[in-house]
Amino acid sequence: MIRFEHTEYLLLLLLIPLAIVVYFYVQIQTKRQLSAIGNITLIKRLMPERNDRKSLIKFVLLNLIFCLLAIALAQPQMGTKMEKVQRKGIDVMIALDVSNSMLSKDIAPSRLEKSKLLIQTLLKKLDGDRVGLVIFAGNAYLQMPLTVDYSSLMLYLRAINTNSVPTQGTIITEALDKAEGAFTQTDKKHKAIIVITDGEDHEEDAIDKAEEIASDGTKIFTIGAGTLAGGSIPLMDQNGQIVGEKKDENGQTIITKMNANMLQALAKAGNGNYYILDNTKQVADFIAKDISKMETKTINDKVFTDYVEQFQYFLFFALLLLLLDIFTTFRRKMLDFKNEK
Repeated sequence: MIRFEHTEYLLLLLLIPLAIVVYFYVQIQTKRQLSAIGNITLIKRLMPERNDRKSLIKFVLLNLIFCLLAIALAQPQMGTKMEKVQRKGIDVMIALDVSNSMLSKDIAPSRLEKSKLLIQTLLKKLDGDRVGLVIFAGNAYLQMPLTVDYSSLMLYLRAINTNSVPTQGTIITEALDKAEGAFTQTDKKHKAIIVITDGEDHEEDAIDKAEEIASDGTKIFTIGAGTLAGGSIPLMDQNGQIVGEKKDENGQTIITKMNANMLQALAKAGNGNYYILDNTKQVADFIAKDISKMETKTINDKVFTDYVEQFQYFLFFALLLLLLDIFTTFRRKMLDFKNEK
């Protein structure tokens, strides 16, 4: 399994398509200018040192070198072996609301970002538990099956946003159903579901579904993301910049409020506890403590271990291409020199 320590450097690869566009634009403009001066064939004879093919080869080599260097900066790592890990713990499914109302900034930096920060904090406190992830809005999707490989879960978590689910809404019942389906159905306990949501626009069947799941030994914990006073829902452009606020048909700003009563009822029906997402460290401590009180089981799972740095290989090939670029240029000059003689 390959992973990158610094994925942000991979964004440098986006410069390559831009460089390609600029290169061919310059080539086209150069040909137009030469055509305006006179016959291109004659001009090329008068400029023997100019070689379009050589220029293209050098451009391709430089782009490949840049690509390899960008990947090297991202520090690729590879798991050298798969180990069977045996631990004591429980199965925990996290159901995260990614509806547009989670963009509200009534808790900083936003409901969704603070929820993701809570999950990251909680993962650091869990030990031996298998954790999976469900995201939901108008529909629910299993984003990550149960695993003890928390690093992989963190990678999935970073990429989640409100566009991860195309249909808007807050379908908690479907989220609970997806989370329940991810468990080993033969287990009658050792299972917990953590629902992180503002609870807005939920359907009434959620409480009944929670009671049904709890009857099978699963505990449901709810975390309210937002405030009772509520906040507006920002509108984002394609670059993620706020361009306004969501308004109703009368032009009034829509205020989204956390539905604390529903979340409390949901936790009660699921034999769990309800928490307000304010201090992420404190809430993570409470959840971890609740989980530690549950009866554990032996968990067998396979994970990649012994991650080894692989960036040196990319640097090596970048150096080879650089030498090839120099060598190609040198050989061409020698040929030109011989032709002149």
